[in-house]
Amino acid sequence: MHRIKSAIMIVLLIGIIAVIGFMMGENSGITSAIVAETVACYEDSDCDDRIAQTEDVCMNPGTNDALCVSRVMKKE
Repeated sequence: MHRIKSAIMIVLLIGIIAVIGFMMGENSGITSAIVAETVACYEDSDCDDRIAQTEDVCMNPGTNDALCVSRVMKKE
């Protein structure tokens, strides 16, 4: 009886490890987040949102951490 319980425990542990490995596979994670494989922007013009009241800026251009930021411009 002890051997059966041990075998079941081993099978369950292998199953859990396999599920975690599958969840952490390519382009996904445990949180189901998708990893971007492209750079968001290389220059400010890549971030144009076509809204005249905003200033569009590329932060960290050309890197994996690139981010488009739109700032509302102050009225003068």
